[in-house]
Amino acid sequence: MPGVIRRAGRRIAGAALGLTLLAAAATGGPAQGLPDRPGAAIGPDDAQAVLALIERDLRSTDARLAGLRRGRAGGICGTVEVRNRMGTYTGPRPFVADLGAGFAGRLPEGAELRNPGSAADFTRLERARAMFVENCIDR
Repeated sequence: MPGVIRRAGRRIAGAALGLTLLAAAATGGPAQGLPDRPGAAIGPDDAQAVLALIERDLRSTDARLAGLRRGRAGGICGTVEVRNRMGTYTGPRPFVADLGAGFAGRLPEGAELRNPGSAADFTRLERARAMFVENCIDR
């Protein structure tokens, strides 16, 4: 008897999944994870300037930007996804850019702060963290 109940449960779950997929296809479903237009919230000129800073500071010529918006203190906030040394994308991470100062940096993770490559790297990471708190965190 337990085997019959288990099989019936699988059939019901499979049918429910099928109906969900069918309904999503019929209604258009949620938008797929396509990157939004990088200049939508800040303007195309600023978006290009941010891309140039990302290319220079993060050494990534094919970075993916999303969610760009103007921060509280005038910086530009968003997420950036860059490739690692093996050529795969590392996943989106928050970043902040200051066009006036010519600076862009990702929000540092704990491991980066605990073990920076040099004192200059630590200063840059702390600057990015402070700018992110000042501009991008909702209070």
